[in-house]
Amino acid sequence: MRRVSRAAVATAIAAFCVLLSIAGCSGKPTAAPRRDTIWRNVGTWSGKDRVQTESWPSDSGAMRVRWTTTNATTDGAFQLTIHSAISGRPMQTIVDQKGNGDGTAYFSDDPRVFFAVVDAKHLDWTFTIDEPVDVIITPK
Repeated sequence: MRRVSRAAVATAIAAFCVLLSIAGCSGKPTAAPRRDTIWRNVGTWSGKDRVQTESWPSDSGAMRVRWTTTNATTDGAFQLTIHSAISGRPMQTIVDQKGNGDGTAYFSDDPRVFFAVVDAKHLDWTFTIDEPVDVIITPK
């Protein structure tokens, strides 16, 4: 069996380290992946009167509601309530608007199936519900 000197081992290790450092410097540094939230559209509804929407499943239980009311008379009103589609019970009234207006409201509960009820009179209304989706963005 042949013996290898300490000097030969040290030289081999040094050469390996030099090769690693050269290989590491040859490319551009890559950015680290990052988390972000995108909004998935659940649905958009519009009308003039009372409406109950169809139900939709929510994976997170969280939602963003963007709403607008227009053409209101002096007694125009818009109320939007989120309900559990399992029990039918109202979860939360998230918009209660008198007259023209717009805004964004947020709602969060346990994941389940939901539906919305609009109580409106003497105005036009529209609203959109979006659900947050967490994504990981990996730069190229």
